[in-house]
Amino acid sequence: MKLAPTLALALAAGCATSGGAGREPVRPRPDLVPVSRAMTEIDAAVRKGNEIVGERQKRSAAADVAPQDPAARYLAIYAQPHGEDRWAEFNALAKEISESAFGQLGMAGVYVEWKTLDQADRAIAAALELEPDNWIAVLHRAQTAERRERLEFAAADYRTVLSADPGNPEAHLGLARVARAQGAAATAASEAEAALETAPDLFGAHALLAALALEQGDREGAAARWAKAVEASPRDREARITLAKLLRQLGDAKGAVVHWRAALAIKEDAEGLAALAEAALVAKDPKTELEAIEKLSALDPSAAEWRRVAEIRLAAGDWDGAEKALRRALARDPKDPFANAGLGKVHLRRGASQEAVEAFRAAGDAGKEELAALEKRLNLERPSRPDIGGLQRAVQALVDRTYRARAAQAMLLSGVLKVRATVGPSGAASLVEVLEDSVHDPDVRACAYWNLRDAAYPQNKPGRYTFVFAFRR
Repeated sequence: MKLAPTLALALAAGCATSGGAGREPVRPRPDLVPVSRAMTEIDAAVRKGNEIVGERQKRSAAADVAPQDPAARYLAIYAQPHGEDRWAEFNALAKEISESAFGQLGMAGVYVEWKTLDQADRAIAAALELEPDNWIAVLHRAQTAERRERLEFAAADYRTVLSADPGNPEAHLGLARVARAQGAAATAASEAEAALETAPDLFGAHALLAALALEQGDREGAAARWAKAVEASPRDREARITLAKLLRQLGDAKGAVVHWRAALAIKEDAEGLAALAEAALVAKDPKTELEAIEKLSALDPSAAEWRRVAEIRLAAGDWDGAEKALRRALARDPKDPFANAGLGKVHLRRGASQEAVEAFRAAGDAGKEELAALEKRLNLERPSRPDIGGLQRAVQALVDRTYRARAAQAMLLSGVLKVRATVGPSGAASLVEVLEDSVHDPDVRACAYWNLRDAAYPQNKPGRYTFVFAFRR
């Protein structure tokens, strides 16, 4: 699209204004650059939140002073909260001052925001029919082409905008997005920087540069850019979360706490609370950590989030807290391998060998290394004998071996261990019960329990079999 020369437009407007008596004077075309800059300022104020009230008051006052100025009316409506009422006001403007493109422009922008692109096309076409040189309409057309992934068309329209307004930040940012989508990272960065020259608080440009830095492996540069993006848009939750994660990776746990707190103030969820608790633990901020975990408990998080709480508790040496969190995780997902592995570690730490074996086995690959080491220590071999007497002797030998290792550490270790196995026709134990344990050693008991639980009993001889192991010093 070729823009009409500014001088020719001015002459045309001047001739029309000086027309004969009885002719309606043609309204002079407004300068679109200040209008576009005002739009950028309003968008920035919306993102910052605390500045938009002042912008609305200023734009409304300007429209009140000049109610027939379509540009002033347009900006007053543009500053209003986004929604259907805003569209309705633009529609009313289009009808009231029908010779101006601004009403159609406003509706086009709303349609682009709503992603109703066919309606945007019609409003853009109507605006350009009224004002063929209106490059803000061309900017919206570029945005619709970009949303449709027609990148070459979008780039051409963005360049058209820049031919009329070389500093237009939205056009530079649009070209930056197109270049990035086409794999031209250097061009994308250059265009984003050009956008920031005119609009230093342009959130999208900072976010794009942050993403480019991260793609190049520059986490520190990405964090610095995301910090600028957060300054430009303090209530952007995703930006806060991205920055919090980056700072945590860079070892700045205190900074991560700040941004997780801000993200959770916008919207509280289990994942964020778990991340805040973890960052607070590393930052040595027990008050924040406890608050996050208490809030997390009230939200009834998923198994994965309870598992994360358990990891935090384990790192802090809080074994009771870790066990509670792991059991909550397993209540949500009994097969969670990492929760089972974590519970196995807790049992092992407490010396509950029998329970640790069970948890590590339930963990599968997540607990296989710990399980192998523990089974070796407990002398678990899954014995198999053709008769019960032979099985008693085989298990006795394994238990004695474990007993001797433990007795070397506990000189007064002695007593009786009585275990009953309920066996089915297939020769597998369906139930193993410890009937008496005066030895009170977890490894000895676990050795007897699991060897009898895993043993291959004589087939077709179901029943209950009692095994007694006596130890004296």
